[in-house]
This record gives sequence, C-alpha cells and structure tokens, in this order.
Amino acid sequence: MNPFIGAFGGADGRHAVGALTPQARLLCGVLVFAACAAMPLTGWCGCLLFLGVALAWCACCGLPPRRFITVLKFALCVFLPLLLLALPAHWIGEGASWRDALRPPLTLCARGIAGIIVTAATLSTFNLTTFAHGVAALPFPRTVASLLVQLVHQTFLLANESRRMMTAMRMRGVPEARVATQLRVLAALPVCWLTRIATHAGRVGDAMELRGFDGLPRNTPHGRLALRDALALALALQALGGALMLRWMEAA
Repeated sequence: MNPFIGAFGGADGRHAVGALTPQARLLCGVLVFAACAAMPLTGWCGCLLFLGVALAWCACCGLPPRRFITVLKFALCVFLPLLLLALPAHWIGEGASWRDALRPPLTLCARGIAGIIVTAATLSTFNLTTFAHGVAALPFPRTVASLLVQLVHQTFLLANESRRMMTAMRMRGVPEARVATQLRVLAALPVCWLTRIATHAGRVGDAMELRGFDGLPRNTPHGRLALRDALALALALQALGGALMLRWMEAA
C-alpha cells in the first residue's frame, strides 16, 4: 500500500532523494520548505534562488511532470484568490500604487504555492512504512511520533474513502441525473461520508488497541545517517542559510 505515491505519482527510489534514509528525506524536506518560506522575494537574486530551490527539490525527488502540473493547479486554485486582497488595499491606502498593493498577497501566494509543491515532492518519496520509520528515527517522543503517523494515515484513509464514494456515484449515474436528484444526493452525502469514515476509523483503532500497535515500527532499520544523508542535509542547510543571508542583507 503506497498512498503517497498514489496521490502524488511518487518516486520509484531511483532518484537522488529516494536513496536517502527516511529521516533524512523528512529533514531535507523541512529544510527546503523553511528555505522557501524564508527567502526574500523583493529582488531578482532572491526570486531566482526561490525558484531554483523549489524546482531542484522536485527534480531530486523525481516528481513526474504530469503530477507536478496537477499539484501546481491545485496550489493555484488555493492561493490565487488571495490576490483579491489587493483591491481593498489599493482602495483604502492613500496614494498606494497597484504594485504596492499586490506585493504582500503576491508574496504570500508564491510562498504558499512553493510550500505545497515542496511538500508534495517530499511525500512522493514515501510510503506509509518508510514514513513511519522516518518519524520513529527522529528524536520525537513516541506519543508525538505515533500521533503524527496516525494523522497522516487517517488523512489518506479519508481521501481513499472519498474517492470510492465519488466512483460509486459516477457508476450510478449521479452526474447525469436530474438536478433534484443531485441535490438529494448532495444533502445526504455528508451523513454517509462521515458514517463510513467513523466506522472505518473505529475498526482500525480497535484492531490497533487489541494488538498493542501504535503505528510505529518496533525496530527502526534506518537509525543512522549515511554519508549521502549528511551531504544532502548540508545542501539543504546551505539553501536555508542562503535564504537567511539574503534576508539579513536586505534588512541591513
């Protein structure tokens, strides 16, 4: 079972990031995400480094171009409406130009899109097993690590259940039905969906409790970082350091 690869069309392990240990992948993904969040976007140098870091990470993770475009479309749908905030900023601000009004929402939009793309690229290198091993190898309390793994597992459980319900409705001809029928299905959908999710989650929780399983592996085979992990972490730290350096230079 590999819901990450199913969702993001993930890597097959033959790319650069796929050769790293799971905890190194997680740490590098967090560092790249932080670098994109900290990168100043007021000059050409910062913008180029911002794009270079995000695209290089996607290439190293092996995110397929088709999935990259899909994730990009999703991120645009989420963050492009923020540009509408420029309208009241331009109208309320006395003497504010459109450039000044657009700069804050455009910066927030760019950071959000990059964050979604970097997260999708990172998750595409995992399945649930390697993700659990990676979280277990990090210095988290076991309760926190177990909660994180279960949160990810339940998220993909919810996504899979939603996909099954959409497929069932398409097979029953709901999209081609009359408007009245579609409205009845839409009104009943939340109840059916929540009931199925709660029932499935309850069964999984009972089974885990009976087996004494908290979602984390008992023995983590990737407990130590190899040389390639250290090199990857050094590059990710360098990207974050470059972002912080540019921010410090612009603030000085």
